[in-house]
Amino acid sequence: MMKDGMIVQIGTPEEILMNPANDYVERFVEDVDRSKVLTASHIMKRPETVDIEKHGPRVALERMREQGLSSLYVVDRARQLKGYVTADDVKNARENDKKDLNAILRTDMPTANMDTSVHDIFEIIHNAPVPVAVVEDGKLKGIIVRGAVIAALANGSGVTTDA
Repeated sequence: MMKDGMIVQIGTPEEILMNPANDYVERFVEDVDRSKVLTASHIMKRPETVDIEKHGPRVALERMREQGLSSLYVVDRARQLKGYVTADDVKNARENDKKDLNAILRTDMPTANMDTSVHDIFEIIHNAPVPVAVVEDGKLKGIIVRGAVIAALANGSGVTTDA
């Protein structure tokens, strides 16, 4: 980006929008609709998961307790998304001596691609029972929680992705 023939900032549109170099750049981007520029890859975070091939309800419940979660995404060894389980379902499975997550696996999860706009994610996450799964080629890459969408829209600070 230039001002009076001088370069004031170099970067992708997303970088300039999220990290303006000075007041001039900040004023330039202040009216940009962030929801149409930012994508799932900008606001997703690393998902906590269990492996359907080697973990059962006990491990799923332990991970939920450790992380303070009410649901958990389930993947296979190749990180292919299989579905999700809820704390209530996992607890009931444990009480009924079920050792396999397949019996309680839910597949009605909300999903988005890496390049889905935050605007579109807002529509997806609105009534979602669990965080939005960010999927690429069937593999779980990250998750998006409501707070990340709101933060990205409110103050322009995206969530750093660890996925």
